[in-house]
Amino acid sequence: MQSLKEAVTSTLEKLHIVEPSSMGSQLIEPTEEQVSSLKQKYAHESQDHVFTFWDSLSPSQKAQLYAQLTSIDPSRVTAISTEVLSPQTTSQPPSLSPVPDSRTASTLEAPPSDLQKWRTAGLKEIASNKVAVLLMAGGQGTRLGSSAPKGCYDIGLPSGKSLFQLQAERLLRLQELAKEEFGERGVEVVIPWYIMTSGPTRRDTEEFLRSKNYFGLKVKSLSVPRVLMRGFAVT
Repeated sequence: MQSLKEAVTSTLEKLHIVEPSSMGSQLIEPTEEQVSSLKQKYAHESQDHVFTFWDSLSPSQKAQLYAQLTSIDPSRVTAISTEVLSPQTTSQPPSLSPVPDSRTASTLEAPPSDLQKWRTAGLKEIASNKVAVLLMAGGQGTRLGSSAPKGCYDIGLPSGKSLFQLQAERLLRLQELAKEEFGERGVEVVIPWYIMTSGPTRRDTEEFLRSKNYFGLKVKSLSVPRVLMRGFAVT
């Protein structure tokens, strides 16, 4: 079991879904010879653009980027991308067909009776603690002019609420509605909120939610198993 865990962790480290274990120790800025050698390795695979902003980085940033790049085999990445992007001429493409109309529906077109039925079914599932929410929050708000996670960004609402706050308040309200309408006495209704972050957003996301007291949600875990995702859960 330990060897399997190590193998999975190693794979996730190479994909940068989790930080390499070596990142926990003090990294040392590489020498010019080391950088030159690594640049040649990436240039051979036409991937030397990853060094475009190298000269503008601080020593610690250079050390971190060097550690990440040395953990990647650019020739293997090239081989994988070539295989994936090459047209498959030896096999027939899969047969695709539209989803049957009986399997589709829209809240914009459905009659009130269907909307009520869906609402009831959803709240019953929530009251039975069978519903969770997974939030993909790995991106920074760079296109918005902010280095903070998008969920923390002030998008200019009159209320000043962030995207994280809006979703947290909706979860709290759904828990209350499910409890009121279909909850059992003595059974707490909880919608786990799993927040998947990335290296640049994890710490800022944790600090932001902690500073807001998680908007009234209870903290269940600040360490979702790293073999699953980088992030944490609140309920």
